[in-house]
Amino acid sequence: MNQGSGHTTMLVSADSDTGHDSFVLRYRTHQSTSLGLSFKQEVACMGLAQAQGLAPEIVWLDEECQSMVIEFLQEPGSISQVELANLTKSIHRLPPEMPTLNLQHQIEHYWQIAYERGNSASNLVSPCEPALGAAIKALEAELPVTCHNDLTPPNIRRRNRDIVAIDWEYAATGSPHFEVATLCAGWPSMNTQSLALAILGDRFSKPLLHIATHLYAALNWNWHLAAGETFEGEQSPKTLIQRLAANL
Repeated sequence: MNQGSGHTTMLVSADSDTGHDSFVLRYRTHQSTSLGLSFKQEVACMGLAQAQGLAPEIVWLDEECQSMVIEFLQEPGSISQVELANLTKSIHRLPPEMPTLNLQHQIEHYWQIAYERGNSASNLVSPCEPALGAAIKALEAELPVTCHNDLTPPNIRRRNRDIVAIDWEYAATGSPHFEVATLCAGWPSMNTQSLALAILGDRFSKPLLHIATHLYAALNWNWHLAAGETFEGEQSPKTLIQRLAANL
């Protein structure tokens, strides 16, 4: 079905005495390990979300081989801003039992992997940039919540009338503004501020959202190069840091 950045999915379908059943076999690739993604943490967060109807049901699990079979869910079709906001708020209300997302460690890890792939240091966002440290400190001052951190359109499915999230590889406890920044990057057609307000309510801070947006862009730059992907456009590590610094 799909070859993701750190996993492969296959549709498993068969006839049975009760009808036609379909499931998804999902197994991790070497890329997932190199990017530092924890299968144990993913399964634990999926369990929390599944109990609230926010994730697909895990019907078989092999932790040693980092594989699982989950229920098959259809692609959602059109999704409204209200649906997306409600799903995100429900995820944020899950018990904050996951390890905290260490943004400094993440950007350092992606820098190292990308550098080992042959990218020059000048083409990467340096983890030592003062603007990065200041931005991370600002977001860490927030009350942390459970975050999915990858609510892109391919990671949304529909069960009956409700939408649920799949691919919980990046789930962790962290900044709700950073979650919203990652979310808005994946849904450019939606109005960023109104979506942020719908999710965060009284917690919404325009300065924090700007900081989170530019911090995510810097981290995402290193992630793409660590994953062996390239960017199109006129961005550069220098402009990414300049834009982040301008919002501090």
